[in-house]
Amino acid sequence: MKKKRKKKRRLRVDRVLLVLFILVLFIFLLKFIPYVFYNQKIYKKIDSSKNNIVEIDKKYNKLKLYNKTINLIKKKNITLIIKDKKYKITLQASEIKKNMKININTYNKRINYEGFSKNKSYFIDSSLLKKVKNIEITLPRYLIKNKIVDIYAVVNDKKIETIKKGYKVKNNSISIDLDKKYTKYFITYVKLKDIKVRDITVNKGSKVNLALEYIPKNATIKNYEYIKLGEIFMLNENNEVIAKKTGNGKITIRHTVSNIQKTINVKVTNNKIKKIDGITYVDDILIVNKTYSLPKDYDPGKLNDDALNAFYDMREDASKDDITLWIASGYRSYNTQNDLYNSYVEKDGQKKADTYSARAGYSEHQTGLAMDLNIVDSSFEGTKEAIWIEKNCYKYGFIIRYPKEKEDITGYKYEPWHIRYLGKKLAKKIYDSGLTLEEYLSIDSKYSN
Repeated sequence: MKKKRKKKRRLRVDRVLLVLFILVLFIFLLKFIPYVFYNQKIYKKIDSSKNNIVEIDKKYNKLKLYNKTINLIKKKNITLIIKDKKYKITLQASEIKKNMKININTYNKRINYEGFSKNKSYFIDSSLLKKVKNIEITLPRYLIKNKIVDIYAVVNDKKIETIKKGYKVKNNSISIDLDKKYTKYFITYVKLKDIKVRDITVNKGSKVNLALEYIPKNATIKNYEYIKLGEIFMLNENNEVIAKKTGNGKITIRHTVSNIQKTINVKVTNNKIKKIDGITYVDDILIVNKTYSLPKDYDPGKLNDDALNAFYDMREDASKDDITLWIASGYRSYNTQNDLYNSYVEKDGQKKADTYSARAGYSEHQTGLAMDLNIVDSSFEGTKEAIWIEKNCYKYGFIIRYPKEKEDITGYKYEPWHIRYLGKKLAKKIYDSGLTLEEYLSIDSKYSN
């Protein structure tokens, strides 16, 4: 007998489709249900909040909020703090949108910007930074050894700006208020390699400002302690060294972290400080700074002829090196300076204005011996013109009056455009010394109030 052939079982398309539908539905519910609970939790937290700051945990790469949740945030003007394992970001109500990306890129990288020796750093990089108000970052272990770091920002992936030097780290994290003009930030620790010292001369009774040069210049920690003071010096209540007697002495210091130790030779003299018609001269040099002012009626009316002629010579020689120089601001009267300073105070407040503008009567521009060249803002720093001026202006009798990293001595932030005429002989001496005019003459620059 012939065997009966078994009928081939046909695949039922409807059953396959049913299984696929159930599978898709299951996957959808797995994603949708947590999303529902997440939104409900956030909505209740915002609705019940009694203040306008609410912290939530980050669960998705995008801010997956219901429209009603977003509307509630905007209605109550809520500032939302989104917490991740590595960071917290602060978003204002006006910036919050449905399905907006909330990923912040954080990564370790060697710095390849000019002025850094490829230090390992922690970078923060995201287009979201332009919308975020504040970010709190948990730092990797290698950065928090000394509990102090530096924070820098990057403009257009090229220009570096210092946000905070010597930031004290607490609980292994730092907080940064963000600015929309920056494309990225990085946090680093720059180790000090050496301290160069010079012999200095100070005036009896004055504070001793040591002529220290840190290598590299942007070292994170520059703190030092006094190991030994010569008998002609004393420490005041602010731990500042005061020259109490004339003569020759030595001061030995030690860096607080690296244990680099240096000894500075100090000569204490009696500089001649005299006032003639309300004008201060130190060793016959006319001085105007935050300590020494000019009378309101002191009015040469224009730039000093010697200073102007020296500028013309400098401008001509600079043009041979393809450098174009011009005077952006020269002589300014007492009243002009008063109006200018008050406008800055109105804009930025007195504390900040005092870091970049002189009060009326305390401006070198009133002497007719100072001038601002080319561009009078931070964009001038690092330009070929600024570099040429710094390297060559002393040859024509000028000095950079407010050098970099000397703010605590001169009283003003770095101004590569501001030069002061002193004559060739004195300008060269000060240039060779590496000192500011205040350090060279052993004088202070501080307002009395």
